[in-house]
Amino acid sequence: FWLARPPNKSTMVGSSPHPDENTPCSRPESREARRIVQTHIVTLSEEAGHGELAPSCPLSPHNDVLAAHEAAKRRLSGAVWKCGLCGKQFRSERHLDLHMHRKHADASPAGATSCLADECDLLRCPSWVKRLGDAAAACTEGALAVRREHCAALMHSCAFGPLFAQLEHEYCANLTCSYRQQLIAGHIDAHPPGHTRGGLGLLAFGVLGVAAVAVVCCACLGIPEAQNGGRTPTHQSKERSDSAPGFRAP
Repeated sequence: FWLARPPNKSTMVGSSPHPDENTPCSRPESREARRIVQTHIVTLSEEAGHGELAPSCPLSPHNDVLAAHEAAKRRLSGAVWKCGLCGKQFRSERHLDLHMHRKHADASPAGATSCLADECDLLRCPSWVKRLGDAAAACTEGALAVRREHCAALMHSCAFGPLFAQLEHEYCANLTCSYRQQLIAGHIDAHPPGHTRGGLGLLAFGVLGVAAVAVVCCACLGIPEAQNGGRTPTHQSKERSDSAPGFRAP
């Protein structure tokens, strides 16, 4: 670890500009998928009172084959990264990813089998959306019907009741060629505002809360005037003082 000056270049690993990466699970896309799961699906689960995702959920960190590697990564400064498992430093996150794959494959949780990158078409990861135009011609409703069934089974293992219905609607029901064509054309947003923190339910709750406060404020302002026959409290007190015994006009 260094503070005042960069580490000795001889201690840096991964100086090759184009390392070979033949990993079975895309780490960059898994990071995108993991971020969507944490900022939206986990948030909705907590708001629904279910807490974290159940260990049986394929999207849970318990089943994420790369979760332990991501948790052990340390960014020191700029592009310098450190492996928290052995202490080696690297010139880029990509080189650290390669190191994790080659040297620390046994760090994955026992029984973890989920590659979150495999679900990027369901979660609409940014990199997947960018590549969507190239695959538009190959879109078939039959293939997407299979993915919808997979998505429904996946969400069912992660949630139940109204939460399952919301996740199934937001992620599974949109697995259609027409929806993808709208994404490509830019007519809809893959992750609209309000999607990442609490979803549309939280947004609607906020709007209703503001409306309720406005109604209460209006009621509070209107009640005194209505009770006094349209006269304000100031006018009322003045009239009482005018009619009081012993009153003398100035």
